[in-house]
Amino acid sequence: MRIFTLMEDTVCAPDFACEHGLSFFIETGGRKLLFDMGQTDLFLKNAETLGIDLSAVDMAFVSHGHYDHGGGLTAFLAINDHAPVYVHEKAFEPHFSHKPEGIKDIGLDMALAANPRLRCVSGVTQIDETLTLFSDITGTDCVPAGNRTLYERESGAYVPDRFLHEQSLIVREGDKAVLFTGCAHRGVVNICARAKELLGRDPDVVIGGMHLFSPSTGKSEPDENIRAVAERLADTNSRYYTCHCTGPHAYDVLRETLGARIAFLSAGSIIEV
Repeated sequence: MRIFTLMEDTVCAPDFACEHGLSFFIETGGRKLLFDMGQTDLFLKNAETLGIDLSAVDMAFVSHGHYDHGGGLTAFLAINDHAPVYVHEKAFEPHFSHKPEGIKDIGLDMALAANPRLRCVSGVTQIDETLTLFSDITGTDCVPAGNRTLYERESGAYVPDRFLHEQSLIVREGDKAVLFTGCAHRGVVNICARAKELLGRDPDVVIGGMHLFSPSTGKSEPDENIRAVAERLADTNSRYYTCHCTGPHAYDVLRETLGARIAFLSAGSIIEV
């Protein structure tokens, strides 16, 4: 399995573009998958630089209903005319962030909600023997404090986002299992625990953001909270590749505990499992 980081907040080389967003291209079992699409169409440019033809993607996924993960959906649908796009059934509900300048809409483009290419799912969706989508997280350990600035709307009022619209993807190939998270708003510890339940063991590799940095406040989680996450992850048998909303400071703190078991991905990065 090969995983290409098409979009992230940083770049691994000056040939690539970056923005606050996330997108992964996955080659596995003869298939081509796209997990998230960044904020704009910039992920298309990085794919071209990497020699990747996104018109050949077989299947796509949007991790949750925020613009920095699904803002590029319009661009993807325009260049790829066949791949189904799996989204949570609540992904197109309104989502907001409390910025210094006030409440800002950070949801997906509602004009796309009725697109026939979308496959709306919830709970656990077993696409086939190698692909599992899940959103049924019940654990509450080490949930990011940065979630406090994020809202949904209920009866016309802003209320804390429950992140029911967030889903993660398990990809199996041979004897390996890789877990992809978007931002892990429900807590990376809880998502990994649910993946272990579904697999019967820890995933071999976990890839994605951990929401240990809030772009709304510009602050990382307190170091003691980050260390609590690191200690829980250290008790697993997984290797971690993180990025995006984890933030550089939190990554450094995580690495104090996890050492070589964790690495940081930037736009243009390529890893093999």
